[in-house]
This record gives sequence, C-alpha cells and structure tokens, in this order.
Amino acid sequence: MALSFLSKRSPADPYLVKPIKTARFSLVNCNVRQAVKVTLPWRQDKEVLHNLMMRKDGYSQLEWVKAMGRPDGNTLFYHAIVSKEAGGTIGTHRVKLNRFGTASMAIVIHARSWWGKDVFEEVRTGILDHFSASEKVERFYGRVLSRNFSSVYNYTKLGFRLIGYDRSAWRSPVTKEFCDTMHYEMLAEDWIARQAKGAIDE
Repeated sequence: MALSFLSKRSPADPYLVKPIKTARFSLVNCNVRQAVKVTLPWRQDKEVLHNLMMRKDGYSQLEWVKAMGRPDGNTLFYHAIVSKEAGGTIGTHRVKLNRFGTASMAIVIHARSWWGKDVFEEVRTGILDHFSASEKVERFYGRVLSRNFSSVYNYTKLGFRLIGYDRSAWRSPVTKEFCDTMHYEMLAEDWIARQAKGAIDE
C-alpha cells in the first residue's frame, strides 16, 4: 500500500502551469512531448551544450529524452518561448523546483537572430514574476560559466546576488578545458519587493 502511494506522481500545480505573457513573448508550459520537440535542436549544438554544462558534446534522440527529464508541472517545467509577432519558438526556459522551494533556472535562445535583443531579461522577468507568486517557491538559483559574459551580465542586471565562485569546477566535453563557474541567487520575497519598488519609482 505504501509503495503504491509513493509511486503516484503529484498532480500538476494549477497555477504554475498557466501560460506566462510578456510584452513580446508567450511562455508556453510544455508537456513531455512538447518539451522534447522544442529542446531537440540543443542536442547537437556544441555551444548550447557547453553553456548548459552538459556531460556530453552530443546526444542521440533517446539520450536527450533521458537527459532532459520529464516535465510534470510540479517540480520540472519547460516553457517554450514563442514570439508573438513571428509566431515561432525561439528558445526554451527550464525551471527545476526542489522540495525546499529552490527554483533552479536555465534558458537557451536557439534562434541566434534574437541574440542581443534583451530576450533573457524579458523572459526571466516573466518567469520570476510568475513563480515568486507561488507559496512553493522560496528562492531562485542559477549557475553559469564565468566566461558566459551575457549570462553574468543579465543575472547582475536583474539584481541577483553572487554567492559563490568555483575555480576549475567543471570540465567541458566540448573544449576539454576546466572552467570556473559562478552561483547566483534571489529570494522570492526580494524579487517581489524589487518589482514593487520599481513600480513605485516609475
């Protein structure tokens, strides 16, 4: 009886799975099949795999399905970033929520024509606004390569606090080099306060 209970998956959170809208994008929560479809371009993109700190420099389709996990609307979320104007998916945002309320985040913009157009800031702001309103979320966390200058810049711009710097912490399967990594955090309550202050200042 206990084993049967433990095997049951928690139902999707009805609030967290709602679509998120920003000025230019719709962030569409994906089921397993949709998540595989929108992230499949990543599996052979060495630059993406390097910046995500993946274990390999290329994946078969089956390997990729296993590596990405199963979005369940409760602890793992993939949001397709859909351009309202163009209508296509330009990237994907991932959130992993652990039992302590820490939401670990990653974002990939695979449509390189959108690079340098403030997609990270707009999408991440939408994600933070949405998830910080849930009582399940206490803290946001991100880990990036120290040489991923755009991510470092964006975390800093959004007000995240640098909480750690690890030297030679990860070896890239793409470059074979040992890389430094940086850790950032933002408490959900701090994000809410920051947004409220920004609204007042405006």
